[in-house]
Amino acid sequence: MNSKEILEGYLNEMQDAHKEISKAKFNLMSVALSPFEALFLEDTEGNIVAKNLKDNDKQQILDSFNDDLLPMFEEGKFQEGIEKINEWKKIIEESLEKQK
Repeated sequence: MNSKEILEGYLNEMQDAHKEISKAKFNLMSVALSPFEALFLEDTEGNIVAKNLKDNDKQQILDSFNDDLLPMFEEGKFQEGIEKINEWKKIIEESLEKQK
């Protein structure tokens, strides 16, 4: 086996490892969404649970999205998570506006 074949083999192994690490990273970031998912489910009347929270609780959720999750997702280029957070933020922000 010559040097070129050895290097190509090593490169292929590293690319496979990188794919697995990237997949694991996105799975871990998806887990960060889990605690919030229940807040955005619809009840039996079609209302989203988060809309029934107190304003200060809604603000705490928005703060968590803005200060914790979005920066992490943006840094990790986790587009699915960014889109989900922005969708949820819109629901909460609209709910806060309606109560004013």
